[in-house]
Amino acid sequence: MSIDLAKDARRLRVLLLLAALVFAGLTGWIALRESRPEWEELQGKFRRQTKTSANQKQGIMQLPTCAGTVDRCTTCHLGIQRKDLGGPEIEQPFKGHPQGTAHHLKNRVGCSLFHGGTGRALTSKVAHSMPGTSQKDPMLTQPFIQASCIGCHVPGDQPGMPKLTEGAKLYLLLGCSICHPLTGGGRGGWDYGPDLRSLGRKSLAYLEASLIEPTANFPQSTMPTFKHTFKGQPDHLENMLIYLLSLGLPDAGNCPNRNRQNEAMLSEACANCHSGQSGQACGRFEHRCLYLIERKSELSCAGCHQESIPEPGLGQGLCPPINQHRANCVVCHLEIEKEAGL
Repeated sequence: MSIDLAKDARRLRVLLLLAALVFAGLTGWIALRESRPEWEELQGKFRRQTKTSANQKQGIMQLPTCAGTVDRCTTCHLGIQRKDLGGPEIEQPFKGHPQGTAHHLKNRVGCSLFHGGTGRALTSKVAHSMPGTSQKDPMLTQPFIQASCIGCHVPGDQPGMPKLTEGAKLYLLLGCSICHPLTGGGRGGWDYGPDLRSLGRKSLAYLEASLIEPTANFPQSTMPTFKHTFKGQPDHLENMLIYLLSLGLPDAGNCPNRNRQNEAMLSEACANCHSGQSGQACGRFEHRCLYLIERKSELSCAGCHQESIPEPGLGQGLCPPINQHRANCVVCHLEIEKEAGL
């Protein structure tokens, strides 16, 4: 076979020229893209679509949050505080914040604390991803956004978190706290289970696998499968996943909405209030705790003390049934084990 060096040299020059043109084109496209980042294009589009004055604040916007972090979400979500942009015809990222939760803006709760995602990011792909991953954060959508409520609220004390509340109940009902207690140490009575609040955030797929096939994530796991428990019960599984997701969220810091008003009460003896004739409390008092309300007949003092409730004494005002249920408080009140002596 003869070799035509001249023809081969021409082919090589053509290939090199094509490669150089492709490289130059890619370099130019990247330079053009970086010269006008995504957020800048969105700001221009926002001004055109909403006929907003060009004098409106532009550039990268940073908002300090109550958790001590910084969010840049309003760099793209420019209509967040505008009531006139809440209609269905307005698309994201320009839609105004729903009025029912607008107080979160006033109290600087922070977008990423409530919606998940990476608050410091300036591209939608990274900003909408679960921190440290390329997966879209499930907390950006309902119903999984309910997991974030636990940062400032006790499950059930405010509307808007029914699935989180049901998930907390399931955690107790299925006996998860036996091996995964939410008190310090994370060691159960039957087996050693990790403290689920110390594992950090996990994906929904990871959490579901841990319930359905525990050995998928940890081959040495002795945890029983809940496959049959959740079979045909997708709503219950979803509720449980939302609660487990909430346990892995970072601390909300000094959030002004954090509900701590009942924590001091949990450290007190019940008889401090429920003492005297027929167990009458001092003044008008009604429990708001769903756990207590649902078990009021079981936990009623009158069941044992039909005439009067003794003053706190050797038992510190805690009867055996109350002591038995008291440890379950940490499922909703995640920071009270020390105060309550649990």
